[in-house]
Amino acid sequence: VAVVTGSGRGIGKAMAIELAKRGAKVAVNYANAVEGAEQVVKEIKALGNGSDAHAFKANVGNVEESEKLMDDVVKHFGKLDICCSNSGVVSFGHFKDVTPEEFDRVFTINTRGQFFVAKAAYKRMEIGGRIILMGSITGQAKGVPKHAVYSGSKGAIETFTRCMAIDAGEKKVTVNCVAPGGIKTDMYHAVCREYIPNGDQLSDDQVDEYACTWSPHNRVGQPIDIARVVCFLASQDGDWVNGKVIG
Repeated sequence: VAVVTGSGRGIGKAMAIELAKRGAKVAVNYANAVEGAEQVVKEIKALGNGSDAHAFKANVGNVEESEKLMDDVVKHFGKLDICCSNSGVVSFGHFKDVTPEEFDRVFTINTRGQFFVAKAAYKRMEIGGRIILMGSITGQAKGVPKHAVYSGSKGAIETFTRCMAIDAGEKKVTVNCVAPGGIKTDMYHAVCREYIPNGDQLSDDQVDEYACTWSPHNRVGQPIDIARVVCFLASQDGDWVNGKVIG
């Protein structure tokens, strides 16, 4: 049984569906995108491979809602084996212009939210479970202009991963982090422009051409690329990978 936060769209959606294709029962979490979450559930149920899915509404920026989410998942499916903490928000702006409200908005979801999602899941998790957190290449790469708040919110996740992995050893639970670069989701073109000099002057095709140069494969990353790594970490094959950041 896997719970994937923010799985009504984008990378989270790909994670949920790919886990289900490999036989997992999936708790599809959403905060607002109920239609997207219900569509993911529908797609999983249509697989016909013995997997199952159910949509659960919860704002993971709220600790009480995260706790209730995990309780509801265990109540519905009977147990919890895998937690994929995917929910996140993006932010750009020169640090001199960042308001306390914007700082708190980003860290509440990206950092505090992930910490307490992991905590809530771990308390209810089976022996030998998996916690997979969501970092970002911006949390480990060279500095990105006007990206201090977001990058910092993701950089903290890498430290969480290393420390939680040690603590979670008592239950044989592994804790790892995936740290994607540019991934072609529904928000991709708008966000990707922020990373490219004069990106606001480029067409969508030109953005793609530029972004392709970031990869030795000369292509843009897709949600399925991240989902497959997550599935490896969640599987028995990933049992000896622990406290690591893959990105």
